[in-house]
Amino acid sequence: MSLESFVHDGSAALLAPAGLFYLSLACYAAALLATLVRPASGVWLLSLGAGFHLLATAVRGWLISFFPLTNKFESFSAAALAVALVTILTWRTVRLYTAPLVGLACVALTAALAFSTALTYPPPLMQTLWYPLHVPLSFLAYGTWAASAAAGLVWLRDRDAAWAADVDNLALRGFALWSLSMICGGVWGVVAWGTYFLWDVKILWSVILWFHYATFIHLRLAPPPWSNPSTRSALALLGFVWVLVAYVGTSFLFGRSSHAF
Repeated sequence: MSLESFVHDGSAALLAPAGLFYLSLACYAAALLATLVRPASGVWLLSLGAGFHLLATAVRGWLISFFPLTNKFESFSAAALAVALVTILTWRTVRLYTAPLVGLACVALTAALAFSTALTYPPPLMQTLWYPLHVPLSFLAYGTWAASAAAGLVWLRDRDAAWAADVDNLALRGFALWSLSMICGGVWGVVAWGTYFLWDVKILWSVILWFHYATFIHLRLAPPPWSNPSTRSALALLGFVWVLVAYVGTSFLFGRSSHAF
């Protein structure tokens, strides 16, 4: 039996490394508890979980000989992994920053495991280099914007200039990642659908996200009172709400989308 047939008839579900994903979730949950008790200790457990998560994802990719982002399980799993990696790279020993992010990774991976872990072979529209460039950049942008929102929470509590700088830097990095993602997505759209733009709900919300953070940049460079850190922190928090709408809402609440997988 060919690998493609093996995947299509569902037998490959037996080889899907679901156990590694549950082990990752256990590490993420332990990291959350450790973070709440002693913030400095949580990063090691989170890193261990991310290591298992990366390994499990790589095995799935090997089994289908393609980038493992072909269904809802893999989509939520990738979102959890992106948040975990961003959190590790930007770790702060402050509960109000790290705990929401680690908790978000737990929630996303739990949501992933609510779906079938069976492997699916990528349809023709995904079989292009632009797809595995577009989607991971999107998830990394989501994770970076989540970190910006968490930094905004700490700023609103502590009013520390260092946290205001984190809000700005993370929001801008997310904007750069998102801009690259949209460029790759536009090229992918030409390959998959013959056009750079579709009147698709997820694409429309992607544009809204881009304009939201473009507004953030303009306000950051504007004179007072528009450049007030409190305003930018509020925008970072609102931006994360738009991230949830763009990522989850457009797949489950706003009808059928060409991106609802």
